[in-house]
Amino acid sequence: MMVQLAHLRDVLHQMEENLGFEGLTRKERDILLAFYANAAVYEEFGYVSSTDRVRAHPTLESVSQPTFHRALRRLLERGLVERPDGLPAGMYAIPSDRSLASVA
Repeated sequence: MMVQLAHLRDVLHQMEENLGFEGLTRKERDILLAFYANAAVYEEFGYVSSTDRVRAHPTLESVSQPTFHRALRRLLERGLVERPDGLPAGMYAIPSDRSLASVA
């Protein structure tokens, strides 16, 4: 079982490199992926999720609120998530010209 887990981690690491995740911290990666995992499609905004739903994701249980918001700010600065006008507070969109394949 541990050998399979080690191989799975190797595959995941390779996928993260292919997607350009090497420039992101582990927390940034986890938060970005939680946005994708919890996103709903809004016609006007594309993929959208709330910080409440993202913070409730199991991979973020141990992330403190200040750490979450610092990482979110860095994701905003990189353009990996955005706060479009018209969304309620706490709602963020994944830019429509982005896909996981274009995170680099």
